[in-house]
Amino acid sequence: MNEERQEWINKRAYSLWEQHGRQHGHDQENWEQATRERDELERIALPHHLKKTGSGEVDDATRKAINVTRNTSPTPPKKSKSTIGRGNVA
Repeated sequence: MNEERQEWINKRAYSLWEQHGRQHGHDQENWEQATRERDELERIALPHHLKKTGSGEVDDATRKAINVTRNTSPTPPKKSKSTIGRGNVA
């Protein structure tokens, strides 16, 4: 496993641990989910010639995690205080 991939999985597994309330005893589950998410990311994000051959099967947890990231909409920019109220008198 290359270093970049390993680091990504480490950080994602740690993030999952934090999201689940830092519960001990679930490190293997968090690691496996992070690995599945990275596999799916590589499957959909890499150019065709760089993709690994494999079954392409994705479990529900991975599908859900990827859908969450796809459905996240950016927050609208906040108005600066200097432009609020200019020319708009109620």
